[in-house]
Amino acid sequence: MYKEESIKKMISKATETMTLYRQGKLGPLTICISRGNRKIGRVLNVSLMPVMTCGNCKHCKGICYDIKACLQYSGVIPARVRNTLLAREHREEYFRLIDQACTRRKRNKYFRWHVAGEILDLDYFARMVEIARKHPDFRFWTYTKMYELVNQYCDQNGGKSAIPENLSIMFSEWKIQTDDGRFVVIPFNNPYGFPVFAVRFHGEEEPKHLFRCPGNCDICKESHHGCPYGESSYADEH
Repeated sequence: MYKEESIKKMISKATETMTLYRQGKLGPLTICISRGNRKIGRVLNVSLMPVMTCGNCKHCKGICYDIKACLQYSGVIPARVRNTLLAREHREEYFRLIDQACTRRKRNKYFRWHVAGEILDLDYFARMVEIARKHPDFRFWTYTKMYELVNQYCDQNGGKSAIPENLSIMFSEWKIQTDDGRFVVIPFNNPYGFPVFAVRFHGEEEPKHLFRCPGNCDICKESHHGCPYGESSYADEH
């Protein structure tokens, strides 16, 4: 569990870094699109600053894995900050560069939105949808607690059919622990039946109705299961 002081330290460092980038003291605002890592496999992915871009992280920020990365590795905050500034202040360029990266990709055509960070607003989400439509040979997916924002987009655009089949929106389920030790799901509105991604906390029984995350996206890519294909899933707490 991260103490509030650690979260404030991360935000302070990120805010300082943002100021330096705006002043041109840390070089140009180049986007950071990762080609993958040992955990998620050979998957293009883009991230924003955790907590600072997460509109619904009251209950989960205390154990956010990316806070650890931001505090532990010197290159993480600058990369997250550049992406965040581009997404907020130079959005056309941000999505143009993501589009360009997808166009250049010749194989392993998978893209994960937001290993860290969140969908910023309705316009941002609409552009995610547009990217998916433009690249039908890709599989895109994201985990989000911005439920009402996604629901609003569907309300305004004819329902769930407005989401391309190659874009999997995984509604992130979260739980709180009661005084008697039980884990209770925090209610969220899911009228369109989006697949759910859950966390199994220590001491909980295995949810039999969900696909178990194997811990590497390459495995799901090869088996056509899990999050890239919109299958409700869960992972053990990590």
